[in-house]
Amino acid sequence: MVPSLAWLYTKHVLTAAILCALIVLLTVYERETILTNPTFTYYTRPRSNLLRDQGKFWQRFHADLKNYGPKVPPLVHPEGKKLDISFDPNNQRARPDYLKMSMNQWEGLRKSHTDFVEKIRSKQYALPYNAGTRGIVTTAGGPYLPVALVSIRMLRETGSMLPVEVFLSKWSEWDPVICGEILPSLNAKCLVLQDVFDYDDTTRKAGLEKYQYKIMAILFSSFEEVLFLDSDCFPIRRANDLFESEPFKSSGLVLWPDFWFPSESPLFFEIASIQAPNVYERASTEAGEILYSKRKQELSLLLAAFYSYYGPNFYYPSTSQGAPGEGDKDTFLWSAVRLDAMPYTVKQKVVALGYHRKDGSFSGSAMAQFDPIQDYHGPVIEDFHNNNTSPRPYFAHVHHPKLDPGQIFESESFGAPGPTKDSEGNTRRIWHDSEEEAVEFFGFDLERIVWRVVREVACEYEGRIQSWKGKKNVCKKATEYWDAVFGG
Repeated sequence: MVPSLAWLYTKHVLTAAILCALIVLLTVYERETILTNPTFTYYTRPRSNLLRDQGKFWQRFHADLKNYGPKVPPLVHPEGKKLDISFDPNNQRARPDYLKMSMNQWEGLRKSHTDFVEKIRSKQYALPYNAGTRGIVTTAGGPYLPVALVSIRMLRETGSMLPVEVFLSKWSEWDPVICGEILPSLNAKCLVLQDVFDYDDTTRKAGLEKYQYKIMAILFSSFEEVLFLDSDCFPIRRANDLFESEPFKSSGLVLWPDFWFPSESPLFFEIASIQAPNVYERASTEAGEILYSKRKQELSLLLAAFYSYYGPNFYYPSTSQGAPGEGDKDTFLWSAVRLDAMPYTVKQKVVALGYHRKDGSFSGSAMAQFDPIQDYHGPVIEDFHNNNTSPRPYFAHVHHPKLDPGQIFESESFGAPGPTKDSEGNTRRIWHDSEEEAVEFFGFDLERIVWRVVREVACEYEGRIQSWKGKKNVCKKATEYWDAVFGG
């Protein structure tokens, strides 16, 4: 029997409907699953009411970011101004003024800023989070996940079991071993910002990258109180105490200093309607560690997100003018000041960790930031190396080299193959000249603990971590370094 045309039409319609339904189902679950070769196993992230609420919030907030954004051409970035000037409150230098803009740009930026502040003050929506919670948040992904893993292991060495959320930008950065197995065993988990952003189809066109993800991770973490840490930064003491003491309890925002003088353009303060302070009142901000209360700083977080969303073209050059570390670092301070939610800025100067070469020059490899509780209550020590009283070191920010066991023993640095060697090619400590100096500074030998953890991570997970694919002798190299420097 020859099928009728009507029957064939009905068959094709049904087939098309079934295919459309399957496509919709796959699209819905694309954000929830990640395909890993070659085993073709799926990791499933459970849906939650919080993720739904975050998606709805982002739809509305992203629309406001776009609607109230600057409608003027991007600023011309100041170049070569040599603003790496070490902060000294006794040096009453003038504010640098290198940024140029037309009257049209100035007026457009000022109107955009004023309108956006008025919009968020209308409080037409609330930032979603789990009330009464606190935890640590970081951003990582791809080659930075092993660095974050070492930092989380160092966090656990302090005895703190605060939950940790590691934010990736997209699912392609997911490591099935680190995210699926290791981090859950450490009361930590990977979250993917794409899950939130995909609620708004236009977000993919926004081109968020690098520094712009930090504020998004803070916004979309589940915690009410957040200690944000760069993936290469970790506390050396029990971080729980920071949430329970002044200055955080009253301010809801604690920031730490960078090495340099601040370098905001005078035009930024005009645009933001902020009274410009003298540049010698405080150092610029080093945003490797930020302590936030979303309840107390909700509006300032939204303004900080506005600054970062339009950062590369407008607010990064206007708040830094090309100074070292230009990015989002000072946007957290000024968003809070603009909205009268005054932060606490740690006064104790950041200290560089490193060693002296044979020629007497200093080779820096990390930064130490100090206890904000003791900073709030006690004196500021002008020369910490010669006065080991209050405040005590609290964070180590290991910016160079990054503590990735799969990379650190290979890359060129310090003038010799491998950043764990000095310029003469000798394997050595990289934070201090001796064990005695390390103990004097921290109160214990922190570097010994760090390299033990690096060795443990190298030997436990060699051959399993995605970014180490093709790497050989990861455990062997870490063990050889440990034996050579710390005596086995």
